[in-house]
Order: sequence, then structure tokens, then C-alpha cells
Amino acid sequence: LEHKNFVHSCAFSFNDKLILTASHDKIVRIWDTQTGQLKRTFDGHIGPVYNASFSADFNRIVSVSASPDDTARVWDANTGDVLSEFKFHDRAFLGKNVDFFTS
Repeated sequence: LEHKNFVHSCAFSFNDKLILTASHDKIVRIWDTQTGQLKRTFDGHIGPVYNASFSADFNRIVSVSASPDDTARVWDANTGDVLSEFKFHDRAFLGKNVDFFTS
């Protein structure tokens, strides 16, 4: 169940119990840090995924993908459903960290 291509980024949950990986294989995955077990797969980007992060409450994930996708997606971390998708018109976001902001 490992990634089929290299991993661009990884992010720990705030409680260090989960790790999120974003890969060139177009997939984002959540892993249990204690057991190494795969918890959930987020499949739907059509380009390599360069970055992903958890929301503070662990209920959402944001991921950023490159061409031909050029999108950021917000996922429900519990169901794997896409909640929002944003299309970019330039690649200035590539290689940048993505995160949730709260007010």
C-alpha cells in the first residue's frame, strides 16, 4: 500500500498520531504513526501532489497538485470526499506549503 512514486511532502497531525503524505503518484495518504497502518487514501488529483496538510481539528485536509491538474482540494478527512476545489491559473503555488488559517 505504499506510494508508487516519490513523496513530495509529509505532515504530522498536531497530536503526532497521524502523518499525511503527498506523492508524485497523484495520491494523498494518511498513516498511523504508531502502527504504520494506512488509514485513508485520497485519490482524485490528475497531477502530482506537491503538498498537503491537516486542519487543526483533523477533519479536513488540503492538497495542492500540479499540471495538468493545477488545483488545491479540500477533503473530508473522515470520508475522503472532496469538499472544495480551486483551480490555479499559474504555478506560483508549486513548492509552497499549504495550510488552514483560522480567524
